[in-house]
Amino acid sequence: MKTRFRFTDNPNFTKILSLFLAIIVWFIVTGNKRDALGLEVRRTFTNIPLYYRNLGEDLIVMDLEESITLSLQGTPQAFDGLTPADLEAYVDLSGKQKGRHEMRVYAAAPSGVGVIGVSPARVRVLLEDLVTRQMSVESSLLGRPADGKVIEEINFTPEEVFIKGPRKQADLVQKVIFHLEIDNAKGSIVSSVRVYPVDSRGNIVPGVKVTPDLVEVAVNFGLPQKDLPVKAVFKNNGKIVEKAVIEPPLVKVKGPPDLLAETACLFTEEIDLAPRPAIFSVEIPLVFPEGILPEKIESVRVQVFLAGH
Repeated sequence: MKTRFRFTDNPNFTKILSLFLAIIVWFIVTGNKRDALGLEVRRTFTNIPLYYRNLGEDLIVMDLEESITLSLQGTPQAFDGLTPADLEAYVDLSGKQKGRHEMRVYAAAPSGVGVIGVSPARVRVLLEDLVTRQMSVESSLLGRPADGKVIEEINFTPEEVFIKGPRKQADLVQKVIFHLEIDNAKGSIVSSVRVYPVDSRGNIVPGVKVTPDLVEVAVNFGLPQKDLPVKAVFKNNGKIVEKAVIEPPLVKVKGPPDLLAETACLFTEEIDLAPRPAIFSVEIPLVFPEGILPEKIESVRVQVFLAGH
């Protein structure tokens, strides 16, 4: 009778089985203890900034997750000196239009380190139209200069700037303005000041960028001015003035506010009528009270008509 051969009857069966089982156990143990053996480790990095790429020129990102978490795997040596700054996370906005989109998050790490987890793996992005407008700059001077002075002249450059931002925000901008403190100023002011986009209530509109955002301002101060009528003064010497025409009849002067309030008119120097013909014209200086200064004109022309001729 023929006997069937069984593999278990082989005297080396036990050795072969033991070796096979040992190999399986080695793979299991080394697979579970790769960290301990220094073959691979896993590490998690949080607060990795999330960026975007390929945004259309006429669009702006209004809502996007600020940061994400990355899970990495690699050899311990690959993690030496690795910081969050060496990692990159982004969404690709190629071809996207205005609206809300759900986007996949892409991540990259240095050579030797693999990205095995991204959280969240997808994020929502809100895109809106981006508009640019040119607007005139307006000034707002705060306070009063010293010694009763007033603003004689204000110049600033540039006089026009560009605003740029989401359409909804840009539509709220009513003007672009700068504020300059002039309280108790005694001399001229030259300064660089920031300009702001404001709404109808004067509140700064967030999310709108102004370019350039600084203007160069020069403010000159002077005494307040006033137009005063002119009266001619005559030394009659027996002659009577029938009519006198003064040109100009009003003269602009400047001085401290209290002196200007007290001064009702200007007088000419005395005109002696003794040697004069019946009709004559003379250029005569003005007499300015102490503290009152001429703006431009210091004399007037007086045409005189004498009576009885």
